[in-house]
Amino acid sequence: MVQNLYEYKNYKLFVLLPIALLLVSLFFIPKIQLDSSLAGGVGVQISTTSNISVSTLTADLDTVVPHTSIVSSYLNGVYHLSITMPANKSISDASQNLLAIYSINSNYSNATAGLAIAQSQLKAQPGNSSLVTAINSEQANMSRDVAAMQTELAAEVANLRPLLNSTPAYNSSNITSMFSTAQAISKSAAANYESYILSEIHKYVPFTAYSYNDVTPTLGAFFLSQVRTIIIVAFILVAISVFFIFRTPIPSLAVIFGAANDIIVALGAMGAFGIPLGVASVGGLLMLIGYSIDTDMLSSIRVIKRSEGTASTRAMETMKTGVTMTGAAIVSFLTLFIVSYLFFIPTYIEISGVVLFGLIADIFTTWFGNTVMVVWYKKKREARWQS
Repeated sequence: MVQNLYEYKNYKLFVLLPIALLLVSLFFIPKIQLDSSLAGGVGVQISTTSNISVSTLTADLDTVVPHTSIVSSYLNGVYHLSITMPANKSISDASQNLLAIYSINSNYSNATAGLAIAQSQLKAQPGNSSLVTAINSEQANMSRDVAAMQTELAAEVANLRPLLNSTPAYNSSNITSMFSTAQAISKSAAANYESYILSEIHKYVPFTAYSYNDVTPTLGAFFLSQVRTIIIVAFILVAISVFFIFRTPIPSLAVIFGAANDIIVALGAMGAFGIPLGVASVGGLLMLIGYSIDTDMLSSIRVIKRSEGTASTRAMETMKTGVTMTGAAIVSFLTLFIVSYLFFIPTYIEISGVVLFGLIADIFTTWFGNTVMVVWYKKKREARWQS
């Protein structure tokens, strides 16, 4: 018969295990690398039957685009490669110009609409000085927008010139012409850069199937800020819900500690084992928050809300159920990780890897951290009632 862990004299010391995992994870978190979906850059996935050396290929491609990294897997004579490159500076700088051009075009459209309304009203109210002032103001805004777009488009053309086949011709006094040109040269430069990157890769390793995606640093930064917001909001909503259920701080804080610790350990494992943080792995982290809250709530509710047996007995019985659930989930995500690695599906590798490490951490966090705190709280409260 398995000894009840929560009946040991010094059972409270078990909480040192998740705390130790937390401290070790904090050391590795700064080593996390953002993938191209959050940092911006180019991601290329290819498959090849050629015999290659990943380290040699990385060194070769690093001469094309510095700081290139490659992750590979090998199955049935086929290498599957995921190549990540930093964003091209010309395209990144031009994307800033293009964003400004979109904003200017929107302002110009608003000014045009405002001018048309004011002119229509002036026909019905001839000599209205306020409308005349409004018309002059909108015309001044339109002239200013045209000048601003000329500046931004000239800067975009200068940034993209190395990637363009020819210098574009456009009407610099017509904002519609300039806006269309800005969009066209952005697409053309991106297509030319894609062709260049693929041809350079093909010089070193022949391939027939590939996928290519690129994200500008600006868009990547936007995604990253949204990720932070989503995770913070998720924790706030969880904290409110948990406190509403228990109405006391200690069990609520124990549940929040469990979820936070699982996320931190998962992030630490990502830094330690080189799993990049991207949109896919963020999905895994959000899944992990839900699973962690589930096991922590299972433990806390059974120990605090139920009355059969002692708190230690209820905790041990709950642990058996919870570990069985977590074990089944670990087997499922381990299977997904192995299959994804063998067939090289980067999105599933990131998701399953993050959740897998988080589930392993959840065993220590829930049953040696959260449950220990809840059992201590319940025993202390029962002792107070008896006295």
